[in-house]
Amino acid sequence: MDLLQALWSLLADPNVAYLLLVGGILAAVAAWSIPGTGLAEGLAVVLLGLALIGLLRLPVSAAGLLLLLLGALLFLAELYFQSGGYLGLSGALALGLGGLFLLPPSAGRRVAPAVLAGTALLSAGVSLGLAHLIRQLGRRPPWQSPERLVGAEGLAQTDLDPEGTVWVRGETWTARAVEGRIAAGERVRVVAVEGLRLRVARWTPPAEATERPPEDPPRSHGIGGVMALLLAVQFVAFLASNPFSPRASATVPLALAQAVSEAIASRPPAEQALWGAPLLGGFVLAGMLLAGLVRLGRRWLVRAVLPALIWAALFLALFFSLQLLAEAFGGDPTGWKGVLVGLLTLGLALGGRSRWGWAVQNAIGLVICGAIAADLGRMLPPPAALLWLAGMLIYDAVAVYVSGHMQTLAEWALTHRLPLVFWIPEDLRTVLRSPAPGGTVWILGFGDVVLPATLTLSAFHAHATPAPALGAMLGGLVGGLFLAWTPPRRARAGLPFLNGGAMFGYGIGRLLEVAFC
Repeated sequence: MDLLQALWSLLADPNVAYLLLVGGILAAVAAWSIPGTGLAEGLAVVLLGLALIGLLRLPVSAAGLLLLLLGALLFLAELYFQSGGYLGLSGALALGLGGLFLLPPSAGRRVAPAVLAGTALLSAGVSLGLAHLIRQLGRRPPWQSPERLVGAEGLAQTDLDPEGTVWVRGETWTARAVEGRIAAGERVRVVAVEGLRLRVARWTPPAEATERPPEDPPRSHGIGGVMALLLAVQFVAFLASNPFSPRASATVPLALAQAVSEAIASRPPAEQALWGAPLLGGFVLAGMLLAGLVRLGRRWLVRAVLPALIWAALFLALFFSLQLLAEAFGGDPTGWKGVLVGLLTLGLALGGRSRWGWAVQNAIGLVICGAIAADLGRMLPPPAALLWLAGMLIYDAVAVYVSGHMQTLAEWALTHRLPLVFWIPEDLRTVLRSPAPGGTVWILGFGDVVLPATLTLSAFHAHATPAPALGAMLGGLVGGLFLAWTPPRRARAGLPFLNGGAMFGYGIGRLLEVAFC
């Protein structure tokens, strides 16, 4: 091969084309947020051009390109709406999922899981860095602008009735009192700047100042946090399920799921749907039984025995979940690598009881929920998954709005610091600066994110095109948007929004698949 042929072959490598495309997207976002430098714009053109050359030589999926576009839009949304880093993190995860969907399974090639995970982490870091920079620049008042005077204190040179002159920061300004008459010699405070005229109010001593009630956080915090959580669980689920690997799994849970899936797939659709009924009944009975024990059980049972049993079950689930991820990244989860997985499991379990336990519990939940969605998504065909989601939707609404036992379980889990819920604080920086999430915190149960992800994985394994899976994923995100549209003032059932959105999106994707394929 000559040099040009070698270059074409390199650009046609899925890993190289994907990295160039993501790099071009990040450069374009940087050029949009900080225009005028020319460097970011030129880098974006070069990287996107090279990526286009490589993608034209590959059987690219429209679903992957759509997710990559969604990631770019979420990056821009972070810069405009300042969600505390969550929208940027959602964009990074959308880029990772876009790489998973970029090539269809029939292509025989894929982007390596390590490249996807590394790119998602790097993109998240770039997004958070840009968001922090824009936030800091936004807090710094411009030096060559009268708007820097807002909030400054000064002295009335003449009577303001309502207009006169004031002395502020070494300069004389024409000013207008916002209310009442201000006598010469009184201290004033600038409240607004209108051209070359100030609007001032009588200065109030700090002791007399009235406290303002705390304002609701911007809606983008909750929306971005829920979207990031849903995308993170689905990203981990796709990595854990190893959907593009033809070899049999060496991990017991996934191998069992594959065997059950083959047995169910041979049944008619009506019989496939019935496989969701035992799963639905088991979850409903387990939830009601646990809530009954918490409400009626003795103190030693509620405070010691039940938490110990749940921690033991979660420990085993975390161990098998980490095994799935180790296998997905090309490692054999047995031997000395199995020992490392066990040590990591023990470290996370102990970290869940530490000062930063809420953040570690989020990590534990992310790994476990991703692995559960991977197993169930491979085992259940779409009819069974749809029946399970529909039944759990109804159960969640009844458990929250009628019986109220879901609130009992949530309060019990929070009191005993059990990793059964996700914590979404206002700002991602809380993880680094404080052992406790301050401000408004959104709480989302593990089941709220597992069920939509299960339908996405099920649709991906069962259908010839990624349209139904992509529809379920995007539908769940839209449901999460409606769920987090207003700050949480009372307990709300999440599954009517999340499951309902995922089921609706799956239906739209299935219709598109039938119509165009």
